[in-house]
Amino acid sequence: MWMTQPDDYDHRPESTSLFEWPLSADAERMSAGELLDTLFDPIRRLNREPAWPVTILPPRFGDVIVDRQRRTISALCMWKRKPERAKED
Repeated sequence: MWMTQPDDYDHRPESTSLFEWPLSADAERMSAGELLDTLFDPIRRLNREPAWPVTILPPRFGDVIVDRQRRTISALCMWKRKPERAKED
């Protein structure tokens, strides 16, 4: 039977951090669901960006704070460092 060794796993740094994004002027009239959509779009864009060093998991509903006075949306998100990209010769 083949068993994995500890070195077989992908050990990359991971943690939880508070991320914050600005709200648009349109956010004043948005519902909670629409505000969450405005949060998921930048997370998806960042995760696809090769220069962005981590992959962010979408936050749980209770981990999102909308501050309309400061015009920000903040979320406590889990993240993991992206794997090193192979260098091309």
